[in-house]
Amino acid sequence: MAQREQHERVKKMDRWADKLLGHKAVVMAILVVIAMASGLAMANLGGGTGGVSFERTDGSGSLVEPGSGDASSGKTSEGSSSKASAAAEVYVDVDGAVVSPGVYRVKDGARVAQAIDAAGGLAPEADVTGLNRASKVVDGQKIHVPTVGEQQASIAEAGVDGGASASLGVSGATGLVNINTASAAELQTLSGIGPSMAQSIIDERTKNGAFASVDDLMRVSGIGEKKLAKIKDCICV
Repeated sequence: MAQREQHERVKKMDRWADKLLGHKAVVMAILVVIAMASGLAMANLGGGTGGVSFERTDGSGSLVEPGSGDASSGKTSEGSSSKASAAAEVYVDVDGAVVSPGVYRVKDGARVAQAIDAAGGLAPEADVTGLNRASKVVDGQKIHVPTVGEQQASIAEAGVDGGASASLGVSGATGLVNINTASAAELQTLSGIGPSMAQSIIDERTKNGAFASVDDLMRVSGIGEKKLAKIKDCICV
């Protein structure tokens, strides 16, 4: 009888041991799964410092270097925006009473004063009384800065030859009125141009930029083909 009871106790202990081992295996398996999941999560979190770089575009197809823009605030690379907004340039020929006469490159829309500055500024003998330094330059424009007495001498010569040269304007060397730089008084030496029309010419070039050709003078209200034909041989740009 005692042996039978002992045998039953051994069998119960074996069953408990089997159950205990089964539970332990399940627990170990769960711990292994948790450990693996944690390892993957840490690897993803640390990916930014593992030497891996990412590139994105700014919406126009251009690559944006990492750190060059803030996607949340809509900032883009300053380099690409500066290239897109780069201003066009034009060439002008500046001569006469300036420090360094020559051909210079200036931004499109620059003023005559800026072109003169590019040429080193005015020479001591410069006379700018008839020069509109606020007018805008155009590509290929000739800017002549007269010297003191140059315009007066040209006007005197015009009086001697009976007014064959209708006006001297700023371009004293050619005897032509430069409609981009001539003063109101010089414009009035042209046939059919009175004080009101002369001021209209100055207002037009100041507001809308220099005349690219003598034909552009018809931009001024009151100057048509007939009036332009009378003065076309006496003007220049």
